[in-house]
Amino acid sequence: MMRSLSLAAAVAVLAGGCARFLPAPVPMRSVDYPSPRGHAKCLVVFLPGMGDDAEDFEKNGFIEEVRRRGLSIDIVAAQATIGYYSRGTFVERLSADVLAPHRARGYTQTWLVGPSMGGFGTLFYSRQRLGDVTGVLALAPYLGDDDLIKEIHDAGGLQKWSPPARVAKLDDANYQREMWRWLQAATRGQEPAPTIHVGFGRQDKLVFADELLAAELPKERVFRTEGGHKWGPWRTLLGQFLAEGEIAKTCR
Repeated sequence: MMRSLSLAAAVAVLAGGCARFLPAPVPMRSVDYPSPRGHAKCLVVFLPGMGDDAEDFEKNGFIEEVRRRGLSIDIVAAQATIGYYSRGTFVERLSADVLAPHRARGYTQTWLVGPSMGGFGTLFYSRQRLGDVTGVLALAPYLGDDDLIKEIHDAGGLQKWSPPARVAKLDDANYQREMWRWLQAATRGQEPAPTIHVGFGRQDKLVFADELLAAELPKERVFRTEGGHKWGPWRTLLGQFLAEGEIAKTCR
């Protein structure tokens, strides 16, 4: 549990909260929203931000945003709260309790979508379970401590930054640098990765870090809107992704 507490502390700061109580029930709970069209081609898994629950995606219009596009998509909202990150069980439980049961339904694609901590989760999971994920939409993702973000920026961007050697196992001392190392290698085509999309508000408090990632992605995989670190801009960005991203073409 101790090895991942720096992540828990970091994402708690994002929300101005306190990570004193960090439940992580087994199995991880999830909420299904099947396609009204019947058997769907694609699965979208929503990962919540810090302080949010699986049901918050429906409350904030994310389910409606997907449904009104008429795409062939089943949705599952995972209760992937901070407790799983803090205990180092996020990847294991999301895989075993959420993705594995749905994989048996024969989807052609699986996409992870999440805001803030959930945006980090889309990349963190993908780095470790490449075969599970077709693509991700990281919405205003948390991407690391300010000192590391400044280091990458001062180097001239991600492609000019000198990364550490690859590590086999992530822990609280190396996960941030390893994530950026992997993102550098992935955007160079040197290591496998799902199709990465990123979206954020121009006034978002994490925009400085998110622009570093956006600079390395094809422009059609980057979405921007007005606004800050809130559900309204995130829903707008989700709509842009569903209309213009790769999923709009492959999940019909």
